[in-house]
Amino acid sequence: MEKGKISAVQMGIIMHPAITATAILLVPAITAHDAKQDMWISPFWASLVGFLTVYIAVQLHNRYPQKTVIEYSEQIVGKFLGKIVSFIFLFFYLHVTGIIVREYGEFIVGNFFVRTPLIFVMGSMIFVCAFAVRGGVEIIGRLSELIVPIVMTIILFLLFC
Repeated sequence: MEKGKISAVQMGIIMHPAITATAILLVPAITAHDAKQDMWISPFWASLVGFLTVYIAVQLHNRYPQKTVIEYSEQIVGKFLGKIVSFIFLFFYLHVTGIIVREYGEFIVGNFFVRTPLIFVMGSMIFVCAFAVRGGVEIIGRLSELIVPIVMTIILFLLFC
């Protein structure tokens, strides 16, 4: 299998829409439900946790260059526990991917395609994502560099209007 390479900027551009969509669609409702009148302090705590997570990820990358989370988890906690941690990571990513696809489907069906079955919208998105993954990470990085600035410009234009 060929290992594609993308730049840090491309990775940031790929991640930006996913994080922004989750922050807009999901986080405010959950935060308001749990925090109630203390919602104003939630961004402070979330920023601390986010910065700590990024710091840990960067330190692990510096300590174990050219290795994945699954590869260096076995070196950190041992072979057996490393396999368990790897399974937990894989299950977590599968779970989060399911949540993201469901959010996308609910948003599209709720706002644009009201009479379209949810399974069809979600299946179409999974099909398109499968083609993109088959093309490789370089294709996804280049396409995101092209599309994300256009979409962000349109969103900012609509906000200013």
